[in-house]
Amino acid sequence: MAPKTDEMLEQLLRLGEDSLTEFKSVVHRNFQIDADDIAKAIVSMANTKGGLVLIGVEDDGTVSGTGDRKQTDTLMMQVSQLCQDRIEPPLICALQKREHQGQTLLQVEVPAFSPSRPHRAGRIYYVRDGNRSREAKREELVRMLQSTDAYFDEQEMTGATVEDLDTEAVRAFFTSVYPRQISEQNIVPHLTALKCLERTGVPTVAGILMFGKEPTRWLLDARISAVRVQGTTVSSTFLDRQEMEGRLLDQIDQASAFIQRNIAAPSHVEGMLRVADGLPVEVIREAILNAVTHRDYKPASQIRINIFDDRIEILNPGNLLNHLTLENIRQGGISQKRNPILASLLAKAQRRENLGFGVPDMVRVLGEKGFKEPTIELVAGHFKLVLWTTRATS
Repeated sequence: MAPKTDEMLEQLLRLGEDSLTEFKSVVHRNFQIDADDIAKAIVSMANTKGGLVLIGVEDDGTVSGTGDRKQTDTLMMQVSQLCQDRIEPPLICALQKREHQGQTLLQVEVPAFSPSRPHRAGRIYYVRDGNRSREAKREELVRMLQSTDAYFDEQEMTGATVEDLDTEAVRAFFTSVYPRQISEQNIVPHLTALKCLERTGVPTVAGILMFGKEPTRWLLDARISAVRVQGTTVSSTFLDRQEMEGRLLDQIDQASAFIQRNIAAPSHVEGMLRVADGLPVEVIREAILNAVTHRDYKPASQIRINIFDDRIEILNPGNLLNHLTLENIRQGGISQKRNPILASLLAKAQRRENLGFGVPDMVRVLGEKGFKEPTIELVAGHFKLVLWTTRATS
């Protein structure tokens, strides 16, 4: 959530301290930090929603600086050290030197979510409350301990900026979703409202996956690997293969096209019309959508599509959430979202299943067409869906 432009930094300094921003002066301490005070500020933000500690800034937002280069480097080393020595469990924060009106300041970026929280400074657990840090209450500590499964897709993509989003992809999405045109000056506020951008202009994981210029630059395995295998068993002989990268909507289109060109497409004539007898296209898209929407984007593993002579296997990373079972999925009506922001965005694009009824709908459509019921199972931390391309009566 760090400000990436001078304009954003200027705005933060002008608006002053809040729950996400804290100023710390060192000019009156001979450019030395109060380690306990800095640790307290960092811990309070780490236990809340992250934030920025700007060292070398007065309470009124005036940048008084961190001294010369050597003094600033020393401060940076001290902050890095206190994050390990004075914070328990230790925390890693991004440190960056910034220049403003001829003065240097040190920007400490506290992550919005830490899997090790709650953190404490000394023996005290702090939280951020408005523009102050205070000791956490017991119920707040309990909530922190229960929130370790915070949604990954709403976390900021550290190091990315709004410039890493594809403007044309954003415009195309808004054009397809909203009946009235979104003006240029309202695009950023809309992206923020959709949780694709933090208020400081840093894209979230969902923002990068939906609109990023190069999503796999930030999330290497946010892709689909597809192969057409000869025969009905695993083989090293591939008749076709493709890596689908890029934005999720593009991956969905590419994967659907790959499957359609690699399975049989029989048909028959009824009167003056030719009727398709192959696997329904809507089932293929539904299966890919489910995988893209519900996969776990944290592990170093991509979605895999294996096409055999008699079936299509789709494997996406991630075990079932909480109390969800394979039987729940077969019956439908119970939907737990691993990626609620992505699910919402894909729903707005009208390209995903509705209310968790994806698998039952697939079963119904396939049954009407005479195909076997899909097989679902868990395999080594992956959800596996098998679509049979042969008919139940064949």
